[in-house]
Amino acid sequence: MEKKDEASLWTPYHVFYIQSMLFNTASALQAVQRASKYIQAITEGKIDPQDRKDELLDCLQNFINHSAAIARYFFPSMIGGKGEKLLHKNRAEFLRNIFEISENSPLHDKKLRNAIEHFDERLDMYLEGGIVGHIFPSLILDKPEETEVPHHIFRAYYLNDGIYQVLGERHSIQPILDEIVKVHDMLNRFDQQGGVFEK
Repeated sequence: MEKKDEASLWTPYHVFYIQSMLFNTASALQAVQRASKYIQAITEGKIDPQDRKDELLDCLQNFINHSAAIARYFFPSMIGGKGEKLLHKNRAEFLRNIFEISENSPLHDKKLRNAIEHFDERLDMYLEGGIVGHIFPSLILDKPEETEVPHHIFRAYYLNDGIYQVLGERHSIQPILDEIVKVHDMLNRFDQQGGVFEK
């Protein structure tokens, strides 16, 4: 078995990581497929954007949650004691090398991940000073709209640009999706070739 201070994983254990990660990538892509059906129906005028807004936003949030879980394999939060941190660091380094994931990857950007995972805390801070104007718990629009009256949108998706908004922060979905597809395809290949990570 490899030592804790080496950036590696013991080969017989690869399959556990592959299966665990496949759960998240497959779930993320299933959520996107459902979201795509809603977006297509909206684009074709078959449904009004506001009629299914919560379902669409839930699918996108589910995608983000599973993408965040995948991101932690490559960029762990490093919680735990010194030995645990080294263990997580080495595993992450090994996986980044296998999947050719760098710090330029959208999975390294923790802004959207944190916006979702720490939503309760951000909501506390967002509301602390009081808000006035129009309040939208959820919204689907072609693009962001500027108005003279302040408006507060808790969750939104902008169809033209593929932008997901949480409490005023806007994030592009497509770069994250592209990275998840890449990781998923590689995981499937590793799974089909005996459950072993190979360069």
